[in-house]
Amino acid sequence: MNSNGSSKVLTFSISNHHYNNMNKIVTTADDDDTDCVKVEISDLDNSCPHQTTVSLMRCKKQILHPFRNLLCLIGWRPFGVDSLKRSSILMRIFNIIYPLFILILLLFNYTYEIIVCQGKLNVVTDTKTTTTTTSTTTISIKENFTMLNWSSLVPPKPIHLVNTSNIVSPVCGHIFTTYILPDILHFAAFIIGFMYFRITEGEQMYSLMEKVFIRADQNMRQFSPNRVIRRLKIILLIGGIWVLASVATHALSNAMNDFAHPLIFDKKTQQQRTSLKYILFTLDIMCLLVSNCIHLAIVMNFVSHCEMVVFYCKAIRTRLEEKSIHLLEAMKQILDLGSSISQLNGAGSRMMSVLIVYFLERTILGIILLMLNEINEPLMYVYRALYPVVWLSILMFCLTQAARVTAKCDKFHRISLSMRVYGYHTASTNDLDGFLLFLAQAELRAKLFGLTVRPGKIISMVVISIVIAVVLLQTNVINSTTFFLQ
Repeated sequence: MNSNGSSKVLTFSISNHHYNNMNKIVTTADDDDTDCVKVEISDLDNSCPHQTTVSLMRCKKQILHPFRNLLCLIGWRPFGVDSLKRSSILMRIFNIIYPLFILILLLFNYTYEIIVCQGKLNVVTDTKTTTTTTSTTTISIKENFTMLNWSSLVPPKPIHLVNTSNIVSPVCGHIFTTYILPDILHFAAFIIGFMYFRITEGEQMYSLMEKVFIRADQNMRQFSPNRVIRRLKIILLIGGIWVLASVATHALSNAMNDFAHPLIFDKKTQQQRTSLKYILFTLDIMCLLVSNCIHLAIVMNFVSHCEMVVFYCKAIRTRLEEKSIHLLEAMKQILDLGSSISQLNGAGSRMMSVLIVYFLERTILGIILLMLNEINEPLMYVYRALYPVVWLSILMFCLTQAARVTAKCDKFHRISLSMRVYGYHTASTNDLDGFLLFLAQAELRAKLFGLTVRPGKIISMVVISIVIAVVLLQTNVINSTTFFLQ
């Protein structure tokens, strides 16, 4: 309050997820003049002087909104839930029916891929060229009588033409390991994700994002808010490219096999049902798109969580190295970091662990089909090469992100040893010993299948797999007709 009795304007901003970061401007007057309080509410725009709030809004617009739209697309989040208005009855009914529609699409996809042997993934029959021969046989009258069916008064007609091309042999083998088991894993991941995002609505990711942006430093390039947003945008873009590549690979497989419909329609009715064939193909692509969007949502949630934990870890570690933070405050932030990693190792890790088995099964199957392929057609080799690349890329991406979290957090132990030797501000020896013991007991490790993921484990698994493959090829246990693998 000024000496002349004029009013003072107080401006403050509140960050609330449900009210979209509103800015309250409160103007009060002197008690001698009036007792009323005037409150004006306006939308917070980019003119806000606080750079952290502006960066958080930009991240929410560019990262969280597309991710939430993806969750709405696969039925894990109700439509219109961000609106301040109460949802209409039609919208509430639609939010009940839509998840059931997604579930029906998934069940149709699981059934349809077994019927048409989706992807031609049989190692025995789909790696070899099938040839059909037409033989003409002339049977004499004497031989004809020997083939007479004595239970009938009418002798059979002579066989002049035998066409084996009309004989359709069962080509869909190993159905359980190729289709049923992966479908069970995919459906389990879908149910876990549905319950997780319907209950939490992704609040854990948003709260971690707020912590990272608060700890971030605009002047430090390594963990500035702009760098965090750029990394998350790259992850989102890579996920979109992966979905398109997976759908394109599947469409290429269907095009090479006449959309896999000869197994449904016989040759007499194939030409008459061309429109129905393309309708089934379109529905198949739609189901595959929804299925891969489920993969993308789980991977995006896990990988983005890992990336923000890495930035959070960098911010704390850099301040410890600069000795610009009190030791007790650093322990509080590390404890909060451990809580974020525990959330990462919860439902998100369980969903990701189920999909890791799915990705690994598809990768191994794709590599075997590529090595044993004997169909010398360019499109077939393109398809056989793209199939394992698509699944191996997303598998390694997820494992690499989890390994990065463990590797970055392990550096705290090295810093604590350095502090114990060279000292840290006014901290006593007992304080440094306590800090070292605190880091030894802290669970700062990313886990999948309940096991810690480390870079050394991933590298050793890759090297062992390559050595085993080389030994099997050299000993002809895996016999390939490819010129470079013979």
